[in-house]
Amino acid sequence: MRKSFIGSLTGTLLGGLLLLAGLALGGPLPQPGVNGPSLGDPTSNLYSIITAYTMGRGLQVSPALSVSQSSGQANCTQLSQTPAYAIANVGTSAGTGYVCLPTALSGHWQVIANPTGQTIDLYSSATSYLPGTADTINTTAGGTAYAGLTTHKVTICFAYANGAWACGSIT
Repeated sequence: MRKSFIGSLTGTLLGGLLLLAGLALGGPLPQPGVNGPSLGDPTSNLYSIITAYTMGRGLQVSPALSVSQSSGQANCTQLSQTPAYAIANVGTSAGTGYVCLPTALSGHWQVIANPTGQTIDLYSSATSYLPGTADTINTTAGGTAYAGLTTHKVTICFAYANGAWACGSIT
């Protein structure tokens, strides 16, 4: 019985010692201050990249687009030429401009900034997710333009399902 008590006491002391050592060494990781949360930045680390993703910081902005003035889905400037998940920056539009969203794939999003003095009409992609159909914007068929991207606004579009965009503009 005495051996059992000494063994139990030794195990408890050793477990407590290991617990204290774990608490001393396993504290929270420091949260580094970083200059920029983008890949390729020499000071970036996993923490800054995850923070940038979850907080929507450090997004890439496309080079300024000069958009088409030819009306219709067949003649619009394709946003598929901008980098994935970059903010599409409309730089030049002499009159009402026409832009086509990429193919709507569930979970994808597109942000379009319009710093011009012109309205920009958005069309869904001519290349739909389902061949023989048209992607929709706010449940409206792709041949009909979304005209909410007026002067000095930003439009955010989110593909809530394959072939379906939900778009809204903010000032």
